[in-house]
Amino acid sequence: MKKLFWIIGCLALSGAGCNGGDDEGPLSGENRIVAFSLESGGDVYDATIEDDRITIRAPYNRSLANASARMELSEAAAVRPDPATIADWDQEWLFLVTSADGRNDRSYRYSVERTDIAAAGDLTLRTQQEVDAFATKGYNVVEGDLVIGVAGSGEPIENLDGLAALKQVRGALVVTDAYVGKDLAGLENLTACGPIAIGRAEAPHPVLRSLDLRSLEEVAGDLGIFGASLRTVCFDALRQVAGSVHVRSAQLTEFMSDGLTTIKGDLTLCGTLSDEAADTAPCNQLFLPALARVGGTITLARFDRLSGLATSFGALTAAGGVRYEHLAMANTFEFPQLETAGAVLLDDCPLLRSISLPQLVAAAAFCVRGCPAVGTTDLSALERIDGDVSLHTLPGIGDFGALFPRLAAVGGDLTLDDLPSLAGTVDLSRCTFAADATVTFRFVSAPKIDAIRGGNFGGSLTLDASPLTLQPAAMPFGIDGFRDIGALRIVGFTQLGLLSLPVVRCRDLIVENCGSQAPFALSLPALAEVSGSLVLRNCGKPGAENRASFPVLKNVGRQLALYVRGAAFAALELPALETVGDGVPLSDDPSGDYAFYTMPSGCDGAFVLPRLRRVTGNMLVSTFNASNDRTSSFEFPALETVTGALFIGHDRYPNRSVRSLDFRSLVEAGSVYIGNLGSVEDFSTFRGVLPRLSAGTWRVEKCGANPTYEQMTGAGDPAER
Repeated sequence: MKKLFWIIGCLALSGAGCNGGDDEGPLSGENRIVAFSLESGGDVYDATIEDDRITIRAPYNRSLANASARMELSEAAAVRPDPATIADWDQEWLFLVTSADGRNDRSYRYSVERTDIAAAGDLTLRTQQEVDAFATKGYNVVEGDLVIGVAGSGEPIENLDGLAALKQVRGALVVTDAYVGKDLAGLENLTACGPIAIGRAEAPHPVLRSLDLRSLEEVAGDLGIFGASLRTVCFDALRQVAGSVHVRSAQLTEFMSDGLTTIKGDLTLCGTLSDEAADTAPCNQLFLPALARVGGTITLARFDRLSGLATSFGALTAAGGVRYEHLAMANTFEFPQLETAGAVLLDDCPLLRSISLPQLVAAAAFCVRGCPAVGTTDLSALERIDGDVSLHTLPGIGDFGALFPRLAAVGGDLTLDDLPSLAGTVDLSRCTFAADATVTFRFVSAPKIDAIRGGNFGGSLTLDASPLTLQPAAMPFGIDGFRDIGALRIVGFTQLGLLSLPVVRCRDLIVENCGSQAPFALSLPALAEVSGSLVLRNCGKPGAENRASFPVLKNVGRQLALYVRGAAFAALELPALETVGDGVPLSDDPSGDYAFYTMPSGCDGAFVLPRLRRVTGNMLVSTFNASNDRTSSFEFPALETVTGALFIGHDRYPNRSVRSLDFRSLVEAGSVYIGNLGSVEDFSTFRGVLPRLSAGTWRVEKCGANPTYEQMTGAGDPAER
């Protein structure tokens, strides 16, 4: 830039009287440049003059060297330097205008504002000749989309030298596989663009090896790069991407964007060309030191050498989510400034040793799996997780409270799966859970925890010991505070002798595969109501004196199911039970659609439910298998209504231990079937329900007597009744 200052002395002031006393009057004080223009090559460029600035607008590729100037001044004013003495009008100049009276000076700054030469609309460069011809037209802007090459045309484009003047593409920039260059030399002056698409996920660019758009500052859309041979990606000047950034290449070794601050969509860097592929890229350099905000999810996946990630995201404060997946050498998950995030997922990072999110206050979800080396964590500011929390196979985690020292609210489920060092009390009482949340403990080795404390926890609790090879003979931890909850599911404690639970009310109670290797007692001394299903499945050792006691349970809302090894129970105690079922079908298969599903024929003496008065749905009292039948009678003396079918006995297995049935109060049933009770001869207990039945809804077979409906109602031979 050339700047000249000319100072006009006021020499005439000392000789103010040199007019000799004539009468021409005072000289003008005006000191303005009224008009200015340049003529070059036959073109005239008129300047705008505003705020003491003279601006000439000329095309970016038009030289103003040796242009001739025309300047119009206010009356009798003088200007320095003289425009006639200036040859190079491409530079800036400073003019000093002095009024005729010599008392007023005014400076004007001259500059050139370059204008674009734009190609209107969309433009497709189909051949090398068309790329070369682009330069001759002087375009530095494309108003629409710019497509380089036509895929599958057989017209290769070998270089992009003809695009060297291009500064902006206001639409999309698309590079097809017709371009056979190994880099994008020729686009190094591109500063702004709409979406960029180089290759596609299903058809990656086959030969591009490096991408260096060193002048690119802004992408007004998605930036998608898919390359089969791509090794390096560099954006020195890039500051903002209005859409998502998606880079995939199994050959990628380096991704650098030192100045990138904002991505409004996702950031996905993946060392494979498809989600199904197992290949990984050897990337070992990833630098995004200025990246502060990502509106979508950050995903790093399938890089087998990427290890030093501690400073890769040092400036990030907010992200829609963060995912590290299949990073074989990653040793740290560190985001020192991250305050809010969507879902945080770490999956299959076997050497990851630390998780550090010291400023993170809230996240949408938090999941760690396949990261067994994690030993240190810093989640000291985390107060809220709006979705699920899921931790799998983390032998280095010993204290749940230390892991989440400030966690106060979880909006989804909590899963603690194979945390063998977890010890002490897992206190959930200090945290608020969603009403439908489920907390799941899955034990792969002997539990070290002393207690699970629920407080006012109202969600569901699952304790799963199915994977344990060395089963405990007693419940290894206390269960405290879970008195009014959703579903309580206890599964897989096969050696337990006693399981006693403090629940008062719950939606569902499911006990599966417990006590199957030892005499087993199940006790729920405070349980008064199950609004959903109560299921006892595959529990109790066959032939042992197993017992289940529900002394105050009055109502089961949907289904009572004591089955499979229910026949192995010497006692099933439900002395206060009054109602079962809500009429909602439980299965599309009628053979499995029972609101009341019991197999009590292994109980000692009589199986009695003294207060049960109503079953809404189908009712089954099954003898199932004669191998351990001991029950002498099935007694339901208060039962008045079964809105569906009543099924007693079995349609295949004969039973001889049951000698009597007591349904004396039954006045309503959809149908009655009694089968294979070889010792039962008296069916008079069903007299009250017969008026609601018919010959098609009463059936007795393979019993000590098999009266028909007609015989039961007096229409047949009295001797057969």
